[in-house]
Amino acid sequence: MRHCFLGVDFGKTNVRFGIAADEPVLAYYTKYTYTRRTSGDITRQIIGGIDQALKETGSARDKLRGIGISVPAVVDRGTGVIAWGPDWDFMAGASLTQPVAEHYGVPVVADVDTVIPTWGENWAGIGRTCRRFAVLTWGTGLGAGLVIDGKVEEYPDNLFPEFGHSRVSDDDWPCKCGARGCVDTMVCGGGIARHGRLAVAGGQPTLLRELCGNDPERVTAAMVFEAAGRSDAVACAILDRVAVLLGRLCANVVLTMQPETIVIVGGLAEPCARLLPAINRTMRENCWFLFKGLTTCEVVASTLGDKAGVLGAIRKVQQHIGASNR
Repeated sequence: MRHCFLGVDFGKTNVRFGIAADEPVLAYYTKYTYTRRTSGDITRQIIGGIDQALKETGSARDKLRGIGISVPAVVDRGTGVIAWGPDWDFMAGASLTQPVAEHYGVPVVADVDTVIPTWGENWAGIGRTCRRFAVLTWGTGLGAGLVIDGKVEEYPDNLFPEFGHSRVSDDDWPCKCGARGCVDTMVCGGGIARHGRLAVAGGQPTLLRELCGNDPERVTAAMVFEAAGRSDAVACAILDRVAVLLGRLCANVVLTMQPETIVIVGGLAEPCARLLPAINRTMRENCWFLFKGLTTCEVVASTLGDKAGVLGAIRKVQQHIGASNR
């Protein structure tokens, strides 16, 4: 490559690194677990991962043009300072971008892990054929992104769309944001696991009991999906409930901004295939714009797998450099 851009995508437990040139094709991609202790520790892991990526692709350091970083936290887009994140409080007040920029001498940008995958989807995914769509980032949480007229929506004060903290039921489970009853806490990976734990602890006859070794605290979202795949009635009912909640949320999104498509990205995008018919059915039943035939919308799973974040980070720094050079 004549030059390259590097994307870093932090999740709750894994960090991903990707390299691309000007086109949305990754020349390198890897992921592994990381540790959350101090800001210095995060910086060292970023630099170590970047150096390894450059080494494995044979890219000279002077070919690196920019670095984009996705994090599960609110970030000051100008300074890279972390404002708040439920798993990143240890970084509050520290700049994620400054030490990396000083180390490599290139532009470094960072943003929240809902906006960044939206950049990726717009560049490399559904955005290639659709100019008005919404993104639901579904995994350990439920985030959101918007693309209107081909442009990723980023709001003042470093804010962003947050559909995941809407209420679509009477449940009042406490959410990590500090409110109660958010759809995020009901349908995210931890929420699905909690539904399963409650079923096992409540004595319901379910395959989940076998999968967790009769210990409710060991139930995971993956176990719920596995049990549902084996036609377990309790697990199927849990995922049916999740699909209804997501469908109601998507109906609200259509009523608000009339997207052509709603794309699910993130860790649960792949296993969500069995839920898509119920999500779409519930969305249509709860949105008069749809059942009156005034507009159309479909909820689909992203084709980017878990690469939307690194692709989006790369695209965002490309756009940042382009804007700076105008």
